[in-house]
Amino acid sequence: MEIAILENKFHKIMIDDIEQETEPWLVEGMVCPWLTLLSGQPKHGKTILAGHIATALINGEPLLGKQVKSGKHKIAWMGYDGGWRQEIISRLKPRANNQIATYAPLRTIDELLWREFASALKEDETTLFILDHLYGMAGTIGLNDANNFAILANLLRPIYEEFKIPVLVLAQAGKGEFSNGRAAHSVALEGEARSLLRLYEKRPYGYRKLDISSNTNGEERLAIRLTPETIEFRESKEKPPREVRGRETIEIAKKLLLEPAVQDELTSWTGAGRALAIMKYSKNQSAGRSMAIRMREQGLLKLENGRIARGDSLLSMAS
Repeated sequence: MEIAILENKFHKIMIDDIEQETEPWLVEGMVCPWLTLLSGQPKHGKTILAGHIATALINGEPLLGKQVKSGKHKIAWMGYDGGWRQEIISRLKPRANNQIATYAPLRTIDELLWREFASALKEDETTLFILDHLYGMAGTIGLNDANNFAILANLLRPIYEEFKIPVLVLAQAGKGEFSNGRAAHSVALEGEARSLLRLYEKRPYGYRKLDISSNTNGEERLAIRLTPETIEFRESKEKPPREVRGRETIEIAKKLLLEPAVQDELTSWTGAGRALAIMKYSKNQSAGRSMAIRMREQGLLKLENGRIARGDSLLSMAS
């Protein structure tokens, strides 16, 4: 009897008794039935992309070559920036078919109120809740504290776990050239989400990159053209780093050895790669390391006594 009571208390279910979930994704391989995190730096198009996701569902149209879940869709949208409602109206009204409901932002950590909100969404037959954005929801709570993030996660979790309403959360990316659109404080954020969408490398005329990552569908990178009216894509392969030759290579090797800001890095080829990335001669550490290795093969650099130094070719030029 006591064993039975304990099993009931802790909701024990044997693995053979669990029915496999077959809930289709809202957007194939992109927007999951649970929590999807869309991140990017300000003005990189997070809200625009969320709008395209919403209208693709409402109109049953593929998005970025991916099928959407069939059926009638109702979208709930809660924004935190000033003027967000007018922005949504001006961009989405012509294609929303009156199936987007906007909600005043909840600025509270009252779990009962958020649960009441989730119940209202379910009663309204909502099929996707878009929260724009997480840092507005957080208010004065610092998300660099994992405990504080857990508070917000506990408010959102019942929406997609208990009430079965998928949630798309928009979040600001971390600062820095190499963040590649990853959400700030991303360990806790990305650990909670089942699908990650990252926008970065904003270019003229609406071009940027979109990385899609999930446990179920692996990783995918797209180059997209994103405007409020249109969204286009092509599969993107990483371009190899621009190969520098001749005199330019020699000058880069000299500058690498003389730049005061990177001297602490010049203790290994990986460190040399990091230094070249810092100096903007390569797009990232890996590409920089490849460049440094080529310089070694050309005799411009060598590893001597635990430091990157002038290679024999570079020494002969100085003599």
